[in-house]
Amino acid sequence: MEFNDRIPKLIAGHLRGELTTREQKELDDWINEKEANKLFFAECTNEKLLAEELRQFNKKDRTPILNNTLQSIDPETKTTNRSRLVQIKRYMAAACLVLIVATVIYVLNRNSNRKEVAKTTINTNDSYKNDVAPGSDKAILTLANGSTIELSNTGNKKIADENGTTVSQQGAQLVYDASQALSNRQLKFSYNVLTTPRGGQYHVVLPDGSRVWLNAVSSIRYPTAFIGKERNVEITGEAYFEVTKDASKPFKVVAGEVRVEVLGTHFNINSFPDESEMQTTLLEGTVKVNTQGLTHVLNPGQAALVDQNGKFNIREVDTEQAVAWKNNSFHFRDNDIETIMRQLARWYDVEIIYKGIVTKRYTGIVSRTVPVSDILNFLERSGGVRFITEGNKVIVYTHDK
Repeated sequence: MEFNDRIPKLIAGHLRGELTTREQKELDDWINEKEANKLFFAECTNEKLLAEELRQFNKKDRTPILNNTLQSIDPETKTTNRSRLVQIKRYMAAACLVLIVATVIYVLNRNSNRKEVAKTTINTNDSYKNDVAPGSDKAILTLANGSTIELSNTGNKKIADENGTTVSQQGAQLVYDASQALSNRQLKFSYNVLTTPRGGQYHVVLPDGSRVWLNAVSSIRYPTAFIGKERNVEITGEAYFEVTKDASKPFKVVAGEVRVEVLGTHFNINSFPDESEMQTTLLEGTVKVNTQGLTHVLNPGQAALVDQNGKFNIREVDTEQAVAWKNNSFHFRDNDIETIMRQLARWYDVEIIYKGIVTKRYTGIVSRTVPVSDILNFLERSGGVRFITEGNKVIVYTHDK
């Protein structure tokens, strides 16, 4: 197996303890393929070395090194030169830091040397003295009778019985069991709505077993049991779907003027009204996207985009960037500051105030689990912008102000 985008993803999952048995075997097979892979993996999990690399990464531009790391190392070279071996290890650690930076920060922050690591990850700039914590798992469930329940990420308990469907909270997810309800031939439609506030996200397992992750400032309306010939839901904001396959009941999502039809697949819909385009991104399977009478079938790696004037466009996209939020990270790729700050505003529940025009564009991967100051510091180091936080306000200045 060659080194590709999947390897750092598997390493990240290993560090978080989230790999399936199949994924762990895939990673183990790659590690055992050759000695260079074993060395690379060992340095990816060397917390002390990564902590030092993180300090150095903040001090100077390592882009030339990182871009040529793997190419500069001949995996077949036998060497007893200790300095060369140390250099290779440092290059590997630096490469790993960029590839899985969000996971590395998470792992380092949870270890026994937490105080030492905190010095490398927490910004002490006076501009950020009023820091803002990241969002969390929280949502509001509106039942069929109009009553509401606040949800968090703790506890396992039954919440309600909706027309024969059992609704329960299991940690940070809401789970529906409609097995008993579906045995009732007189069953009528009843709907629930799950809504996330600014600074919130949540996960729901629908009555058919389909899974939906909601980003901040989003909602989904769905029946408490899927009866009839279709499975229909409505969303606002952003949601990632893993739909249970059922050829007899197509799954349909309505997001404004866009209709998405699937049988069983993984896809993401971004329909925030303050974004310039509504984007449906397909990761796995096949979907039909319909808007204003136009229909297009997407293949994995493609996105359907509809702008505010109704213009329909299909293009190849970076799927990992599209679902980065669901995996607890921000992926910026040549984004302008306004696009980035809209994401921060929703996740950190902050107000953005502009004091000048920032023309620079930004690229990078940053964890969503860190305080807002870490994100702002990353952007400042990239140049062209500086920030001041005042309570829940983030003031954006051009670099020369």
